[in-house]
Amino acid sequence: MVQESGKRKRPNILVTGTPGTGKTTMSTSLEEATQLHHINVGELVKEKNLHDGWDNELDCYVLNEDLVCDELEDVMEEGGNIVDHHGCDFFPERWFDLVVVLQTDNTILYDRLSSRGYNDSKLSNNIECEIFQVLLEEAKESYPEDRVVAMKSDTIEDISRNVATLTEWYLSLRCFSSATPHVLKPGDVLRKARLFTEEDVLQFSKVSHDSNPVHTDSAAAQNVGFEGPLVHGMLVASLFPHIISSHFPGAVYVSQSLNFKFPVYIGDEVIGEVQATKLRVNKDRYLAKFKTRCFKNGELIVIEGEAVALIPTLNVE
Repeated sequence: MVQESGKRKRPNILVTGTPGTGKTTMSTSLEEATQLHHINVGELVKEKNLHDGWDNELDCYVLNEDLVCDELEDVMEEGGNIVDHHGCDFFPERWFDLVVVLQTDNTILYDRLSSRGYNDSKLSNNIECEIFQVLLEEAKESYPEDRVVAMKSDTIEDISRNVATLTEWYLSLRCFSSATPHVLKPGDVLRKARLFTEEDVLQFSKVSHDSNPVHTDSAAAQNVGFEGPLVHGMLVASLFPHIISSHFPGAVYVSQSLNFKFPVYIGDEVIGEVQATKLRVNKDRYLAKFKTRCFKNGELIVIEGEAVALIPTLNVE
């Protein structure tokens, strides 16, 4: 999906939707999670005077689309941007690798826009826009449909889930530093993000028959010094075999050491990382050794260890 030719080596993401759906809030969080550059088009228009004056009826600047595109051309070709705007049909299609349309319940949206002091005309226009899914249709008409994704954005929890999903998408694009699938060399890194939910913990408890109440009962967890229910350490560590097998189908796990350093709570977003450290031939397969780590809050290591796997589908650089 990301361009391999030309300048662009990192993806561009467009976050669009009716005003009040949480575009800027989510884009800011996504910027922190991915280190992509957040561009708020509304702020850019004011800062650079990329408009044709003020619209008194709509109570906003009249955006000059040509000026905006000229201003953004170079940075978009470079890649690595999150563009946040309530319109999407005037941007060049080639700019974006993913188009995210945020959607909010009409009652919630009405309250949000009312609290912003929107006048009756502006309020009515935006609510009708959301009811008829104008922005989603606009996105589908302007970009290939497999590049467009709609995301619910009613609550803070929705935003957190959306950021986790988009971070996972971004990290999956980075994959191993080798561009060719099933190619591996020492130093290559693969990451995957996951937000662990209460349902994940309940299902794992059932499958594993681990009935320890610290995983399901807040009071029990707090009684032994934790903030709340814990995600099972082995559930978090399951990111490692998932990462390896998803890129090397048929891989067989040989060993895994684990050191649990900090707790993971329900609702935490965790990034699993495996880094190839050593490769050697074993008959018709390769024996690969990996450094394995899980992070939360960006830098805090919650699990670390080493894994060894037999990989049959591998070319070595």
